[in-house]
Amino acid sequence: MRLCTMNLDGREDVGIAVDGGIVPLSVLAERAGSPFGPTLFDIVVGDQLDGIREALADPEVKAAAVSSTEAVFGPIYRRPPKLWGVGLNFRRHADDLDVEQPAGTPGSYLRPSSCVIGHGDEIVLPTQSDRVTAEAELGVVIGRTCRDVAPEDAASVIFGYTTVLDMTAEDAIRVNPRYIPWSKAFDTFCSLGPWIVTPDEVGDLSTLRVSTVVNGETIATNQVSAMMRDPYWQVAHFSGGMTLDAGSVLATGTPGAGVIRDGDVVEAVVERVGTLRNTVRRAAR
Repeated sequence: MRLCTMNLDGREDVGIAVDGGIVPLSVLAERAGSPFGPTLFDIVVGDQLDGIREALADPEVKAAAVSSTEAVFGPIYRRPPKLWGVGLNFRRHADDLDVEQPAGTPGSYLRPSSCVIGHGDEIVLPTQSDRVTAEAELGVVIGRTCRDVAPEDAASVIFGYTTVLDMTAEDAIRVNPRYIPWSKAFDTFCSLGPWIVTPDEVGDLSTLRVSTVVNGETIATNQVSAMMRDPYWQVAHFSGGMTLDAGSVLATGTPGAGVIRDGDVVEAVVERVGTLRNTVRRAAR
């Protein structure tokens, strides 16, 4: 199943992709007589997928689909309980920063939800940085609150996968690597969406290709199989000794980053998951 948050006729709704378009959750809930949602976050944390699948079997529900061109996509949701990022998980990205690849585990950082935007929103380059980079990543959406999950059990707590654009004030971390959390916490520095795709539609994670694209040029691309630590290991790592709340998002690392400037269009492309696109604007000094 593919789910999004969208604005339709001036109101926010959840969209469910079907052949021929997108079914608004509000329409599905009304026809099924069930209180689904009302937000995508509620679906993620509320174990509602089986009921939605059953309701989608009604031909009248599918007939209510709207064209995807009528929807304005938003972020999957704006306040993930935890938003973890993984750094230097592909060798190419270590080369971008002129640093050595970590020997055992990738770097990590926790960022605030105030940096979240969605598909089509503007990335605003702050006056505090003269070199901002953007990087495409596969995002893991946690569906069940968990702790101390073993890697072999990680699939059982994953709701689905999304596409992430992760921005960095790179000049700051070139001065001091300890500035990583600050360099990634600016408003608009994490774009999520437009889709969450359930694992049954994604298939083998190792074959997914992640690409960073700036102004139509592919800056970097690689498969998940080239990660130092795969997404299941990351779920285990971030749930180790701490609660990983349902609805949390893990950004699993990038094959490479591109410098972005005022007026650019930047995309994260993750095969079988989606294409996330944002424009770039420099803040007034």
